[in-house]
Amino acid sequence: MRTRRRLIWSSLLSAALLFGGSATAAGAPGRPAAEPHTHAHEHAHEHAHLADDAEHMAEDLVGTPMREIEQQTGEKARQIERRTGVRPGTARATNRALAADPGQSGAWSPVTATSVVPVFQAVLPNGKLLIWDSVGDNAAESYPNHTFTRAMVWNPADNTTRRVDLQGSNIFCAGFAHLANGNILIAGGNANAQLAGTVRTYVFNWQTETWTRGKDMAAARWYPAVTQMANGEEVIIGGGPTTAEVYQANGAIRALTGFTKYGARLYPFMGSRPDTQLGLIGPYTTGYTINTPGNGVITGTATRDAITRDYGSFATYDVGKTIVVGGGNITEDGVAKVPSRTAVVLNSTTGLIPTVAATGSMTTGRRQHNATVLADGSVLATGGMTSAATNSLVDLNHAATAAERWDPATGQWTVLASASRIRQYHSTAALLPDGRVMTGGGGICGVCMTAGYLEKNIEYFSPPYLFKQDGTGEPATRPTISAAPASVAINTNFSVTVGDATDISKVALVGLSDVTHGVDQGQRYVPLKFTASGTTLTVTGPPTGGVTPPGYYMLFVINSEGVPSIAKMVQVAKSPNPLMSGVKNGTMCIDVPSSALAIKTYLQAYTCNNTKAQALTRLPNDNTVRVLGNCIDVPSSTYVTGQKIWTYRCNNTAAQTWQFRTDGTIRPLGNTALCLAPASTASKAAIRIATCNGSTLQKWTW
Repeated sequence: MRTRRRLIWSSLLSAALLFGGSATAAGAPGRPAAEPHTHAHEHAHEHAHLADDAEHMAEDLVGTPMREIEQQTGEKARQIERRTGVRPGTARATNRALAADPGQSGAWSPVTATSVVPVFQAVLPNGKLLIWDSVGDNAAESYPNHTFTRAMVWNPADNTTRRVDLQGSNIFCAGFAHLANGNILIAGGNANAQLAGTVRTYVFNWQTETWTRGKDMAAARWYPAVTQMANGEEVIIGGGPTTAEVYQANGAIRALTGFTKYGARLYPFMGSRPDTQLGLIGPYTTGYTINTPGNGVITGTATRDAITRDYGSFATYDVGKTIVVGGGNITEDGVAKVPSRTAVVLNSTTGLIPTVAATGSMTTGRRQHNATVLADGSVLATGGMTSAATNSLVDLNHAATAAERWDPATGQWTVLASASRIRQYHSTAALLPDGRVMTGGGGICGVCMTAGYLEKNIEYFSPPYLFKQDGTGEPATRPTISAAPASVAINTNFSVTVGDATDISKVALVGLSDVTHGVDQGQRYVPLKFTASGTTLTVTGPPTGGVTPPGYYMLFVINSEGVPSIAKMVQVAKSPNPLMSGVKNGTMCIDVPSSALAIKTYLQAYTCNNTKAQALTRLPNDNTVRVLGNCIDVPSSTYVTGQKIWTYRCNNTAAQTWQFRTDGTIRPLGNTALCLAPASTASKAAIRIATCNGSTLQKWTW
């Protein structure tokens, strides 16, 4: 009843504002609107999480059948259009950045209707998109039927579609991410009208366009996020339960009991780091570095900035570098209850705790927007709302319709052309292989019904780089990839054939989008090193599996004019072993005693047990071997027989570089006449270096 009362009040309030009325509160009658969260400590985080849950239960209207939503929303839209002459969701001309030259401001396509609201969308390895929303037209009138989900595969090449509805569950408000084979893992969803989560997982096969039910999670989740790691595992965080879970490469699911800090029913901002750990960077102010093998452990905790950036967005635009932009409900520039227009850049290549630096601000604050990495490594912000005073999910009178582009080289934003449709709550945006961005969706919530807001359609944005810069508005001449390998390996050279290799200024991999609610767990931009000769680019594969978890990526080449090619899809292989796994000598493994995080912990040999204490990662780009966030280190670079080996904070010194040879030996690069070995065959024998002698103690498998 509380949910329905709050929904009724929210509808009445929104209606009063739409029809010229006034109100003093944006919450319950007689109660002032909630102040912005500060989250000074973790107890405050938990209170905020509960508040988020309450807000969702009041406003995320999954307890109403889609047919009823469409009928009520359509009628409300017609009423408003008859009264005002403007259809809800249409961008007002006074609120649009007008630009005649698409070479400067880009260009938007006409609006194309869809049979499914693009609330959740994933780019598939064939360039199509899997898109779904919630329950369909045959839902019950009072309590919906949650035994299926409306879904489609959309082809942006010709705007054709094929329905692929899921039978068995409603995966509305689920988390999702790509698997290494290109399939889509979905975790959780909406169980009933009470907004309970589900324990179910599903896998969508992109080649057969069919669904398979996976193993159940230990706890039901609604609004979780899923991120793929370097070893192909998928980490599931949030959505209700505080204990994270891991979907393993074999399909089994294990509890990540070492991480219990995030249970909010609000999609977390997170992704794989170059060092193969997981970085959780939002939306709340406290972030974590998480070592995910075994039962997991937090190796770093830090404050990102002072703003709780709920319904903000983020994009990884370079190796280990991520921009977090907008979001929140704060006082900024002297105006209360607005989202922030600020942005910060996090760099996770510098240590366990990422460094944080301010960058340029957008021209206006946004929430409910999408930040999308483009083919040239810049970042595009689309959609959103500029005020949270009336409602935190939808406010058509305070819509941000102009796109903005952030340039990493300058840190500044540029205002671009405006969309025809308003994209706020439940809207999405994704980079396509042809360099365009597909935006769509919006609607399916209480305030959406009141405002007549339901966007079952898509628009394409063509960035300025797709047009000539001479003012003619003609399409730019694009470089062409005539040949590229189907798969590439970590830190390994491969060849790409283009028309004129010497005209290529950049080669990059871009992760396939997994986007909903402004959170895209799949996108990442990875510039690659290369040399050019004639028509051949010799390209070096990505540096680590943490930078590019195994799976499919779009391969772009960009010419000297900044124009990208149409991408080729390539599959990036899993990083070389050992990768978050044991290094063995018979039945014994290199082990960190008691899984100690403290530096200067001496290593030992111990029975192999698949725990985090034995999950070593070799990073081929810098020759380090890492465990629990630290590096395996020769103390004081003392290269003598019998020197014991310890863990130490990673510092880019020669004492932390190792050579893995085909004969099974592991040797310090500082003196390759020495080999790593246990002192004896006994359990807990010290790991040390000694003169290489071909003995079995010096032979390892990985």
